[in-house]
Amino acid sequence: MPFRLPTPVLVALIALAVAVLVALGVWQLQRNAWRERAVADRNARIVAAPLAVEAAARLPPAAVDYRPVTAPGTWDHARAMVLGNRIRFGTKGEEIVEPLLLAPGGPAVLVNRGWYPAGERDRALAGLAQRDGEPAQGLARYVEWLGGKQTTAGTWTQISPRDMGATLPYAVLPWYVVEGQLLPERAGHPSALPAQGFFAYASTTPHLQYALTWFGLAAALVTVAVLRFVVAPRRERARGQPPPRPDGGGAR
Repeated sequence: MPFRLPTPVLVALIALAVAVLVALGVWQLQRNAWRERAVADRNARIVAAPLAVEAAARLPPAAVDYRPVTAPGTWDHARAMVLGNRIRFGTKGEEIVEPLLLAPGGPAVLVNRGWYPAGERDRALAGLAQRDGEPAQGLARYVEWLGGKQTTAGTWTQISPRDMGATLPYAVLPWYVVEGQLLPERAGHPSALPAQGFFAYASTTPHLQYALTWFGLAAALVTVAVLRFVVAPRRERARGQPPPRPDGGGAR
C-alpha cells in the first residue's frame, strides 16, 4: 500500500513551502531597493566634479570608485598592456592599458585608454602618442577582488592593478581609470581610435521579475491547497457524497 502523508503533516509542509517562497520574494524586493540605491549613488558619483589624482590617492580606494579623476603625468608607453577579446559595436577587438607615472619612479595609475578593432593596434597606439602632453581624464574604478592573467599570446584577460602592477618596476595605485567622458546611452561607432569613454551605471538583474515569480509560485501553491482541502470536500458534501479521504483513499 503506498505511503501517504497525514493531512496535518501535508498542510504543514505546504505552509512551510509558502513561507519560504514569500521570503524569497521579499528578499528580491529588498535586493531591488538596494540596486536602485546603488544605481542612484554611482550615477551621482559619475557626474560629480573631477578629483585631482593627488586627492584621490589619499582617499580609501572604495571612496574613489565611480569618481571622475584628472591625472597629469608621464605615460610609460613601453610597458603598455593589451586586453584581448573585447567586443564593442558588434566587433571583436582589444583595449590598451598604459601606466601613467604620477611622479618620476612612481607611483603609477593604470589607465584603460580605449578600444580598437582587431588589427588596428598600431593605429590606436599612434593616436595615443599624439596626446602625450594632455592629462588623463576619466572614471576611476576600484574592484577589490579583480584579477587578471596574461595569456600565451601576451594579452591580458582583465585589467588588474594587483596582477598587472606585479609586472612593473614601480608601485601602482589599487584602482584604475577608464579614460574618456560620459557617453550617451546609444553612442554610435567611434570616428577616432582608440574609442574612449564610459557609460552611466545600470543594473540589468531583474529583481522585480524574480520577486513576482516567487510570489506567483506561493499564490499557486495556496490556490492548490485551498482547492484540495476546502473546495473539493464542500462540493462532495453538497452532492451528498462523503468527501475524499485526505490520504487519497476512497470510501469502501
